[in-house]
Amino acid sequence: MSKAKANAKTAARVDATTRYKFRAEDFWKLIQGQEYKCALSGRELTPENTEVELKDPAKLEGRGEPDNLYLLIRPLAQMARYTEEREIVELAAAIIETRGEEFGYGLKKTRSRK
Repeated sequence: MSKAKANAKTAARVDATTRYKFRAEDFWKLIQGQEYKCALSGRELTPENTEVELKDPAKLEGRGEPDNLYLLIRPLAQMARYTEEREIVELAAAIIETRGEEFGYGLKKTRSRK
């Protein structure tokens, strides 16, 4: 094998194993892009109440890439770490159906499930 091919193979292996590092500028870009709102609840985000989480925690390839990240309020972030978005929304709806009336909330289904 030529030296150039060996170097290309090594570079490809390094690129494949290089991990994305979330930096402060990434945080500010995300929070501004989300207009300072939690991606799931719409509640206001501040640096003090915000966590970065994976949109798809089960994703294997590209798991930690910027397009698989979003910002959530801390209580939701703990749930999102292990649960997909759809399941979180379904759980929230089930909670409202079960206990919502006690707190003055109700649900109205807008379209059927896929």
